[in-house]
Order: sequence, then structure tokens, then C-alpha cells
Amino acid sequence: MKVIAVVGNGIAGSEAAEAARRVDRDARIVLLTKEPYPLYSACVLADYVADRIPLERVVLKRAADFGRDRIDLLLSKQVVEWSADARMLRFEDGELPYDRLVIATGSRPVVPNLPGFNKEGVVALKTLADAEQLRAARGGAAVVVGTGPVGIEAAIALSRRGWKVTLVELLDRVLPRLFDEPLALILKKRLEDHGIDVFLGERVLEVQGDARVEAVRTDRRILTAETVVLVIGMRPELSLVDRKQVAFGDSGGVRVDRHMQTSREGVWACGDCTESEDLVTGRIGLHMLWHNARLQGRIAGANAAGAHRQYPGSLNVTTVNIFDETAASVGFLASELTGNEMTVLHKKAPWGELRLILKDQCLVGVQALGSTDRLGGLVTMMMQGRNLRKVLLKKPAVSEGPAGWILRGLQRDLRRLMDAD
Repeated sequence: MKVIAVVGNGIAGSEAAEAARRVDRDARIVLLTKEPYPLYSACVLADYVADRIPLERVVLKRAADFGRDRIDLLLSKQVVEWSADARMLRFEDGELPYDRLVIATGSRPVVPNLPGFNKEGVVALKTLADAEQLRAARGGAAVVVGTGPVGIEAAIALSRRGWKVTLVELLDRVLPRLFDEPLALILKKRLEDHGIDVFLGERVLEVQGDARVEAVRTDRRILTAETVVLVIGMRPELSLVDRKQVAFGDSGGVRVDRHMQTSREGVWACGDCTESEDLVTGRIGLHMLWHNARLQGRIAGANAAGAHRQYPGSLNVTTVNIFDETAASVGFLASELTGNEMTVLHKKAPWGELRLILKDQCLVGVQALGSTDRLGGLVTMMMQGRNLRKVLLKKPAVSEGPAGWILRGLQRDLRRLMDAD
């Protein structure tokens, strides 16, 4: 019997195992994970920490669900060695020979090599175990290091639990990879209005205390804290893999083709551990979003079972909920483009704020605050590379949808911008 092994049971790995089963009804499919839990959503961990949802809404699948699909789920099974030539996975209490392999090992938090980051009370917000640790934490003050989406969500969750929360960011604005300064300033003020202190342009130097966290020292101050949430970034979890086994890309992820196949025959990879192409910007890199990992898993698993499907690319629309107000971003930031190659339109409206970044009269970036209903159509325009001047000169049509309507509303400003180029 053919054996298809999938390492990692996040959304990419779970989808890969299920897709393989749909394509091949007879193969043995084995899903191995070092986690003690079946599939859960990392996207809602902050809501769980904040007591806004119960555990039942975090868990997406239970062991019995995999059993019904005839998928062998091996929990708490750490793969310690991969013999690629022999097609063998080894763990502490045994080994598994396979015919096809899907690597879906996900990502792990970046931990700086600084004093004190191994103390009790320092935690990420990556796993369900992390969330349980934060729910069990006692104290009154927390420092969150990093203001990416997970850092923002962690800070809000702890604030809702009644903690005094401080955000520390090395760069000059919150959510620096998603928003330019105008919207970032609004989001910073919203956090501060809800009692969260935000310190920007500040470098963390050490975590102080004996065995437990007592304070965080930065290059400007000392912040008392019983808990430190470290969320400065993620990198691919590839401790099982080396460059002699499969090729890596420039960003440190596994390099795959459109079929999610690696450079080694019989091995596919998907999810946070892989590189892919951004459908909007064309950039090859690590695009660690849930919906990307889910589709990659489906493609990798189906192809490992004998299909010939292609992954179209990653769609990197990121949304963040900041005290029940939604902010969204996709494409290039204005701060990433220089000189005369780009123009920016920033408009306020009753439903929120919209920032459009244009290059050569084409839409290449969108940032929105408030209602994000118009985002889908604008993203479609970005992916199509449509010239906005030609869109505006056309007679309005019902088929344009919300994206066309919002552009009509901005018509005078857009024409002024484009005529100035």
C-alpha cells in the first residue's frame, strides 16, 4: 500500500492530508505532528485569550474527524530525522517509511539573542499552548514586543483581561509592514485611547528578573512586567530539513514550483515553511497567511496523491481588528516606492478612510480603515493591472461592482493625480 506522509498538522498539513485522501481512496495517509492537539485555528487565539470565544471555537477538527477520513493522526510525534534518500521519517519511538512526503511544518517565532528571553513569563502567541499560558498568567502588567498583527491582537487581548499593557516597537510606526504613517498614526491613537501605551523607535535590550520576568529594559526606559509577549516575527520551521535535501529560496523558505513540489522528487511542501509569489506585487517570499496555507495544502496533498494541480499564487490581504474597528492592507506601501514612480490618494469618508497607491496609473496598493467592503473589487483591479485612466473614461456600468463605484466617487481626485504625472 502506498504511504503518503504529511509532517505538520496546521491548516496546510491538515488540508494536504484531506486532499490526498480525496484523490487516492486507497493509500495510507499519515499525519504527524509534535503538537498534542488536533487542528485548531491560530487566527482566533487572541480572542480565546481575551475570553471572547470558548475553546470549542478554537478547535476546528478532533481526532475522530481524521479517523472518519481514514487519516492516521499521530499526535505528539516529533520527527527527529528525515532520511530523504531512504524515504524514511524517524522519531524517538519508531520510524515511518513513506512513498510520498508533504512538508507542512509551519513557522516558529523569532527569538532574539538577548539576555533574559528564556525566563519564565516570556511567551509568544503562536500555539494553543501559548494561549493557555497567557490565560493562566497572573499579574497586572505585560509588555508586548512587536506591533505586527499578532502583537496588536495580543496587546488587545491582555488589555481586555484587565492587564496594563505596553507595546514596544523598534520601527517608527505600528503595523509597519501593512500601513503607511497616516493610517498607522490613527491606529496608534486608537490603541492609546483604550489604555495601551505605545512606544515606537525603541529597542528592547533585556528581560530582567531572577527566574521569572520582572521588567523589560529598553534603550530609553525600564518597564515593569510580569509577562512578556514576544512577537517580532516568524521564520519557517525547517529544523527537520537542510539545503542538501531540498532547495531553499532567498527568504529562507522551501522553494517549490507551481505544483508545490520541491526540488526533490516525491516531496512537496506547503504553508508557512514555503516561498510563493505574491499575486499583486509579484514578489517571491514568505506569505504566511491562513488562506494561502490552506490552498497550498490542498494543492500539495492532491498532487502527492497523483493529481496535477497548480497553485495560482498568494493573495496577501491582511486584516486586523483593533477594538472592533477593521483595518486592511494589500499590495505595496507608499513608503516602499520612491521618487516620481508613484502617487497617493488618501480620502476620508463616512464609512472610514481609504489610501490608494498608484504606479504608472495602475493601482498597486490599498489600505483601508473602517468598512472593507470595497476591498475585494480593488484587489481584482490590482491583480488585473488595469489602467485607472481607462477605467474612469469608460461609461459607468453596473458590472463594475463596488470597486468601480468607489473609483467613480474618487474620480476628480484620481484624474488630478494622474494628470500631474
